[in-house]
Amino acid sequence: MASVGIVTSLAFAGLALGIPQYGDDQGSSGNMQGNGGPPSESGQPGGGQSSAQSGQESMESQGPPFSSEMVIAHAVTACLALVFFFPMGAISIRIIPSRLATWIHAAFQILGYTLFIAAFGLGVYIARQIEYGDFKMINEYHPVIGIIVFAFLSLQPILGIVHHLFFKKYSKRTVWSYAHIWIGRIFITLGIINGGLGLRLAGDASAGQEAAYGVIAGLIWLVWMGAAVFGEVKRLRRPAQPSAHQAQNDYPKGSYR
Repeated sequence: MASVGIVTSLAFAGLALGIPQYGDDQGSSGNMQGNGGPPSESGQPGGGQSSAQSGQESMESQGPPFSSEMVIAHAVTACLALVFFFPMGAISIRIIPSRLATWIHAAFQILGYTLFIAAFGLGVYIARQIEYGDFKMINEYHPVIGIIVFAFLSLQPILGIVHHLFFKKYSKRTVWSYAHIWIGRIFITLGIINGGLGLRLAGDASAGQEAAYGVIAGLIWLVWMGAAVFGEVKRLRRPAQPSAHQAQNDYPKGSYR
C-alpha cells in the first residue's frame, strides 16, 4: 500500500509539473491566464468591459498575485487527498482483517484531511485573485464544487465518531452510520470528478495529462467500490444481531462496517 502511495504521488506531481507555468505564454488561451472573462462582441475573452481590460492588462504587466507553485501545490495536495488517502482509508477498513484496521483508517483520513484543508485554502485564495470586471473565478464550477465537497467532508470526523459510539451501544448500524458511509462515498467521488474539471478549467493541461488523471483516479475508484462491495457481502454473512460484547470485540475487525 505504501508503494502505491509513492507511485500515485509521483504520478500526480508529474501531471501538475507538466502544466505550463502561469503567465509563461502571453498568447496562451488557458483560463488561468486570465482569459476567462466575459467575451466581447469581437469574440475576445475578457474584453466585455473596460474595467476587465484594464484589470487584465495590469495583471499581465505586473504578474499574477500568486505563483505557479501555488497552483501546482493545490493540484497535488487535492489529488492526493481525494484520489489516494480518502479512498485508501475506506479500502483499508474493509479489507484489513486485524485490530489495526481502525487505526490505519484513521491515519489515512487524518493525512487526507490535512492535505485537503491545505488544498482548499490554496484553491480559495487563488480563485479570489482572478477577477476581471464581472468575471470572478470563485463563481466558476470548479471552485463552487470544491467548496461544497469541503463542507460536506468536514462533517465526516464528527459523523464517524457518533457512528462508532452508537454502534457500540446498539450493536448495529444506525442512521449516523449510513450518513457517514454515504456522505463519504458521494462527496469523495464528486471531489475526484472535480479534479478533472479543475484540469480543464486551468486550460493548459494536455489531453494526455487529463487522460492520465482519469485513468489513475478511475482505477483507484473502482478498487474502492470493489472493496465496499466485498465489505458489505462479508458483513451480511455475519450473524444479524451480535451481542454488545461481541460487537465491541469485533469492532476493530470490521464487523460494524
